[in-house]
Amino acid sequence: MANREARIGLVVPANNAVIEPELNRALVPGAAFFATRILVTGDLTEDAIHRMEAETDRAIDELMATGVDVLVYADMVTSFIMGAAWNADRMAQLAEGTGVPCLSAWATLNDALTALGARRVVIGSPYPRSIHAMARPFFADAGYTVVDDETLDILAVSDVPLTPASAVTSLAAGLMTDSADAVVLLATDLPTFGVIPAIENALDKPVVSSNLALLWRALRAVGVTARPPVPIGRLFDTSAPIAGVRS
Repeated sequence: MANREARIGLVVPANNAVIEPELNRALVPGAAFFATRILVTGDLTEDAIHRMEAETDRAIDELMATGVDVLVYADMVTSFIMGAAWNADRMAQLAEGTGVPCLSAWATLNDALTALGARRVVIGSPYPRSIHAMARPFFADAGYTVVDDETLDILAVSDVPLTPASAVTSLAAGLMTDSADAVVLLATDLPTFGVIPAIENALDKPVVSSNLALLWRALRAVGVTARPPVPIGRLFDTSAPIAGVRS
Protein backbone atom coordinates (compact mmCIF):
# COMPACT_ATOMS: atom_id res chain seq x y z
CA MET A 1 0.00 0.00 0.00
CA ALA A 2 3.02 2.29 -0.17
CA ASN A 3 1.85 3.89 -3.42
CA ARG A 4 -1.91 3.97 -2.90
CA GLU A 5 -4.59 4.50 -0.30
CA ALA A 6 -5.61 1.51 1.79
CA ARG A 7 -8.87 0.03 0.52
CA ILE A 8 -11.50 -0.93 3.09
CA GLY A 9 -14.34 -3.06 1.74
CA LEU A 10 -17.82 -2.87 3.25
CA VAL A 11 -20.65 -5.37 2.93
CA VAL A 12 -23.67 -3.10 3.44
CA PRO A 13 -27.40 -3.88 3.70
CA ALA A 14 -29.15 -2.27 0.74
CA ASN A 15 -31.44 -0.07 2.86
CA ASN A 16 -28.47 1.65 4.51
CA ALA A 17 -28.24 5.22 3.24
CA VAL A 18 -26.25 6.33 6.30
CA ILE A 19 -22.97 4.48 6.60
CA GLU A 20 -21.17 5.69 3.47
CA PRO A 21 -21.94 9.40 3.96
CA GLU A 22 -20.93 9.19 7.62
CA LEU A 23 -17.68 7.31 7.03
CA ASN A 24 -16.65 9.41 4.06
CA ARG A 25 -17.31 12.67 5.92
CA ALA A 26 -14.94 11.52 8.67
CA LEU A 27 -12.35 9.79 6.51
CA VAL A 28 -8.69 10.68 6.83
CA PRO A 29 -6.00 10.66 4.10
CA GLY A 30 -4.50 7.24 3.51
CA ALA A 31 -7.67 5.16 3.27
CA ALA A 32 -10.80 4.81 1.17
CA PHE A 33 -14.04 2.85 1.59
CA PHE A 34 -15.62 0.67 -1.11
CA ALA A 35 -19.10 -0.80 -0.52
CA THR A 36 -21.08 -3.64 -2.02
CA ARG A 37 -24.73 -3.95 -1.08
CA ILE A 38 -26.77 -6.99 -0.09
CA LEU A 39 -30.54 -6.88 -0.47
CA VAL A 40 -32.84 -6.48 2.52
CA THR A 41 -36.36 -5.12 2.27
CA GLY A 42 -39.56 -4.91 4.28
CA ASP A 43 -39.56 -5.34 8.04
CA LEU A 44 -36.57 -6.21 10.19
CA THR A 45 -37.11 -9.86 11.06
CA GLU A 46 -34.89 -12.87 11.62
CA ASP A 47 -35.98 -14.34 8.27
CA ALA A 48 -35.07 -11.12 6.46
CA ILE A 49 -31.56 -11.19 7.95
CA HIS A 50 -31.03 -14.85 7.06
CA ARG A 51 -32.02 -14.12 3.45
CA MET A 52 -29.71 -11.12 3.35
CA GLU A 53 -26.74 -12.99 4.79
CA ALA A 54 -27.07 -15.59 2.05
CA GLU A 55 -25.83 -12.94 -0.41
CA THR A 56 -22.56 -12.42 1.43
CA ASP A 57 -20.36 -14.58 -0.79
CA ARG A 58 -21.44 -12.69 -3.92
CA ALA A 59 -20.75 -9.37 -2.22
CA ILE A 60 -17.32 -10.51 -1.04
CA ASP A 61 -16.38 -11.62 -4.57
CA GLU A 62 -17.27 -8.15 -5.88
CA LEU A 63 -15.21 -6.41 -3.21
CA MET A 64 -12.19 -8.63 -3.77
CA ALA A 65 -12.30 -7.68 -7.47
CA THR A 66 -11.73 -4.11 -6.23
CA GLY A 67 -8.55 -5.20 -4.46
CA VAL A 68 -9.54 -4.33 -0.89
CA ASP A 69 -7.10 -4.77 2.00
CA VAL A 70 -9.65 -5.51 4.73
CA LEU A 71 -13.32 -6.50 4.72
CA VAL A 72 -16.03 -5.42 7.17
CA TYR A 73 -19.48 -7.00 7.36
CA ALA A 74 -21.21 -3.71 8.13
CA ASP A 75 -24.42 -4.84 9.80
CA MET A 76 -24.73 -5.12 13.56
CA VAL A 77 -28.05 -6.89 13.89
CA THR A 78 -26.79 -9.85 11.85
CA SER A 79 -24.37 -10.60 14.69
CA PHE A 80 -27.22 -10.84 17.21
CA ILE A 81 -29.44 -12.96 14.99
CA MET A 82 -26.77 -15.30 13.63
CA GLY A 83 -25.14 -15.68 17.06
CA ALA A 84 -21.71 -15.27 18.64
CA ALA A 85 -20.23 -18.27 16.85
CA TRP A 86 -21.17 -16.75 13.48
CA ASN A 87 -19.02 -13.70 14.18
CA ALA A 88 -15.85 -15.68 14.72
CA ASP A 89 -16.51 -18.63 12.41
CA ARG A 90 -17.91 -16.75 9.43
CA MET A 91 -15.26 -14.04 9.55
CA ALA A 92 -12.50 -16.68 9.80
CA GLN A 93 -14.02 -18.51 6.82
CA LEU A 94 -14.12 -15.31 4.78
CA ALA A 95 -10.56 -14.37 5.77
CA GLU A 96 -9.27 -17.78 4.74
CA GLY A 97 -11.05 -17.59 1.41
CA THR A 98 -9.99 -14.03 0.58
CA GLY A 99 -6.58 -13.75 2.18
CA VAL A 100 -7.45 -10.43 3.86
CA PRO A 101 -8.65 -9.66 7.41
CA CYS A 102 -12.43 -9.80 7.84
CA LEU A 103 -14.31 -8.08 10.67
CA SER A 104 -17.92 -8.21 11.75
CA ALA A 105 -19.63 -5.06 13.04
CA TRP A 106 -19.73 -6.71 16.45
CA ALA A 107 -15.96 -7.30 16.41
CA THR A 108 -15.30 -3.62 15.71
CA LEU A 109 -17.65 -2.57 18.52
CA ASN A 110 -16.14 -5.03 20.99
CA ASP A 111 -12.63 -3.80 20.18
CA ALA A 112 -13.73 -0.18 20.60
CA LEU A 113 -15.29 -0.80 24.01
CA THR A 114 -12.23 -2.77 25.09
CA ALA A 115 -9.96 0.11 24.06
CA LEU A 116 -12.08 2.47 26.17
CA GLY A 117 -12.00 0.10 29.14
CA ALA A 118 -15.80 0.02 29.11
CA ARG A 119 -17.44 -3.06 30.65
CA ARG A 120 -20.64 -1.47 31.98
CA VAL A 121 -22.73 -0.10 29.13
CA VAL A 122 -26.12 1.30 28.24
CA ILE A 123 -27.56 0.36 24.86
CA GLY A 124 -29.82 2.26 22.50
CA SER A 125 -31.02 0.93 19.15
CA PRO A 126 -33.65 1.54 16.47
CA TYR A 127 -34.58 -2.17 16.27
CA PRO A 128 -38.06 -3.67 16.71
CA ARG A 129 -38.43 -4.73 20.34
CA SER A 130 -38.26 -8.44 19.54
CA ILE A 131 -34.89 -7.92 17.81
CA HIS A 132 -33.59 -5.37 20.33
CA ALA A 133 -34.23 -7.92 23.09
CA MET A 134 -31.41 -10.03 21.65
CA ALA A 135 -28.80 -7.36 22.37
CA ARG A 136 -28.78 -7.50 26.18
CA PRO A 137 -28.05 -11.27 26.49
CA PHE A 138 -25.55 -11.05 23.62
CA PHE A 139 -23.58 -8.35 25.44
CA ALA A 140 -23.88 -10.24 28.74
CA ASP A 141 -22.51 -13.42 27.17
CA ALA A 142 -19.55 -11.36 25.93
CA GLY A 143 -18.75 -10.23 29.48
CA TYR A 144 -20.49 -6.85 29.58
CA THR A 145 -22.91 -5.56 32.19
CA VAL A 146 -25.87 -3.86 30.54
CA VAL A 147 -27.00 -1.15 32.94
CA ASP A 148 -29.95 0.00 30.85
CA ASP A 149 -31.29 -0.34 27.32
CA GLU A 150 -34.02 1.11 25.12
CA THR A 151 -35.11 1.07 21.50
CA LEU A 152 -36.87 3.34 19.03
CA ASP A 153 -38.81 0.22 17.97
CA ILE A 154 -38.68 0.88 14.22
CA LEU A 155 -40.04 -2.02 12.19
CA ALA A 156 -39.41 -1.14 8.53
CA VAL A 157 -35.75 -1.21 7.53
CA SER A 158 -36.30 1.70 5.14
CA ASP A 159 -37.34 3.95 8.04
CA VAL A 160 -34.18 3.66 10.16
CA PRO A 161 -31.94 5.89 7.99
CA LEU A 162 -34.63 8.59 8.23
CA THR A 163 -34.36 8.80 12.03
CA PRO A 164 -33.98 12.48 13.00
CA ALA A 165 -31.03 13.61 15.10
CA SER A 166 -33.43 14.70 17.85
CA ALA A 167 -34.71 11.13 18.21
CA VAL A 168 -31.18 9.74 18.57
CA THR A 169 -30.33 12.40 21.16
CA SER A 170 -33.53 11.70 23.12
CA LEU A 171 -32.85 7.96 23.00
CA ALA A 172 -29.43 8.46 24.60
CA ALA A 173 -30.71 11.03 27.10
CA GLY A 174 -33.36 8.60 28.33
CA LEU A 175 -30.86 5.91 29.30
CA MET A 176 -29.75 5.59 32.94
CA THR A 177 -26.04 6.24 32.49
CA ASP A 178 -24.82 7.11 36.01
CA SER A 179 -23.05 3.78 36.60
CA ALA A 180 -22.17 3.08 32.95
CA ASP A 181 -18.73 3.34 31.40
CA ALA A 182 -20.04 4.08 27.90
CA VAL A 183 -23.14 4.66 25.81
CA VAL A 184 -23.62 2.24 22.90
CA LEU A 185 -25.79 3.21 19.91
CA LEU A 186 -26.43 0.21 17.70
CA ALA A 187 -27.13 -0.13 13.96
CA THR A 188 -24.99 0.95 11.04
CA ASP A 189 -28.05 2.58 9.41
CA LEU A 190 -28.77 4.81 12.44
CA PRO A 191 -27.41 8.36 11.91
CA THR A 192 -25.12 9.20 14.84
CA PHE A 193 -22.01 11.11 13.76
CA GLY A 194 -23.76 14.47 13.91
CA VAL A 195 -24.87 14.03 17.53
CA ILE A 196 -22.14 12.00 19.26
CA PRO A 197 -20.09 14.99 20.53
CA ALA A 198 -23.18 16.68 21.97
CA ILE A 199 -24.34 13.48 23.68
CA GLU A 200 -20.88 12.94 25.16
CA ASN A 201 -20.84 16.50 26.50
CA ALA A 202 -24.34 16.18 27.97
CA LEU A 203 -23.78 12.79 29.63
CA ASP A 204 -20.03 13.04 30.28
CA LYS A 205 -19.64 9.50 28.93
CA PRO A 206 -17.94 8.20 25.80
CA VAL A 207 -20.43 7.26 23.08
CA VAL A 208 -19.70 4.41 20.69
CA SER A 209 -22.01 3.93 17.73
CA SER A 210 -21.76 1.04 15.30
CA ASN A 211 -20.38 3.29 12.57
CA LEU A 212 -17.93 5.05 14.87
CA ALA A 213 -16.49 1.73 16.04
CA LEU A 214 -16.34 0.48 12.46
CA LEU A 215 -14.49 3.57 11.25
CA TRP A 216 -12.00 3.51 14.12
CA ARG A 217 -11.28 -0.21 13.89
CA ALA A 218 -11.12 -0.43 10.10
CA LEU A 219 -8.63 2.42 9.90
CA ARG A 220 -6.42 0.73 12.46
CA ALA A 221 -6.67 -2.54 10.58
CA VAL A 222 -4.91 -0.88 7.65
CA GLY A 223 -2.44 1.05 9.79
CA VAL A 224 -4.09 4.50 9.56
CA THR A 225 -4.13 6.25 12.94
CA ALA A 226 -4.81 9.89 12.01
CA ARG A 227 -7.78 11.62 13.61
CA PRO A 228 -10.88 12.38 11.49
CA PRO A 229 -11.20 15.94 10.18
CA VAL A 230 -14.46 16.49 12.11
CA PRO A 231 -15.24 16.11 15.85
CA ILE A 232 -16.48 12.59 16.21
CA GLY A 233 -16.14 11.35 19.78
CA ARG A 234 -13.77 10.28 22.51
CA LEU A 235 -13.01 6.90 20.94
CA PHE A 236 -10.43 8.53 18.68
CA ASP A 237 -8.66 9.88 21.77
CA THR A 238 -7.65 6.38 22.85
CA SER A 239 -4.27 4.98 21.87
CA ALA A 240 -4.88 1.51 23.30
CA PRO A 241 -3.22 -1.15 21.12
CA ILE A 242 -5.28 -3.80 19.33
CA ALA A 243 -3.90 -7.29 18.84
CA GLY A 244 -3.14 -8.06 15.22
CA VAL A 245 -3.35 -4.50 13.95
CA ARG A 246 -0.57 -3.16 11.78
CA SER A 247 1.24 -0.11 13.13
